[in-house]
Amino acid sequence: AKDWEATIASSTAWAMIASIRMLIRRTARYCYA
Repeated sequence: AKDWEATIASSTAWAMIASIRMLIRRTARYCYA
């Protein structure tokens, strides 16, 4: 059960990181354009 929880936590963390990076790219594109 612990391993399962850890995988869910890590996958959600990676999803958050990916979305944050996309947001940063979009905002950077608007700021520097």
